[in-house]
Amino acid sequence: MGENRVHLHSMLVHSVIGLTLLAGGSFVLDLAGASFGRIGPDLWAFLLRASQVGVLLLSAPTIVTGIADRNSMYVNWHPSHRAKLVLSLVLVALSAGVLIALLVGGGRPSTWIGAAVISNVAVVLALAAYGLRITLGRQSMARTSYVPDMMNDPPVDILEVIATAAAEEPKLINPSEEDAA
Repeated sequence: MGENRVHLHSMLVHSVIGLTLLAGGSFVLDLAGASFGRIGPDLWAFLLRASQVGVLLLSAPTIVTGIADRNSMYVNWHPSHRAKLVLSLVLVALSAGVLIALLVGGGRPSTWIGAAVISNVAVVLALAAYGLRITLGRQSMARTSYVPDMMNDPPVDILEVIATAAAEEPKLINPSEEDAA
């Protein structure tokens, strides 16, 4: 009753989203050679690598907790769940590819690395859209099915509906009588 459990999957997902966006921004700033005071290309290169390592380290527990949450709440795998699993594996593959390319290629960003990093941002945005669609259900980005009561034909006045129930006498239970029976 009133259980307030920690939702580990949500916390991990937000970390992966943040790190992926950090990688995308760092790549663009590194490629542009942007400098803000003492903050320059060396920091952007470091942030790109660190964020890719973070994505790889957090992806496995994120996928596992997502599958566990899905299994505890849904009977079968909806197409949205399958799409999220495939996109998650694509994210892991692209992040691993970026790290390998950075290690093998001497650490400088290339066209392939840029395409993979920007693709990861697109993959994360798609994962977020599917996650919102699953989590919020009818409150997703599609038009909702909600119609206000007064817009129905004929209109429904909720006060009239409640008035009949409010007029009834309360049903009292005497616990001592139940135990004796």
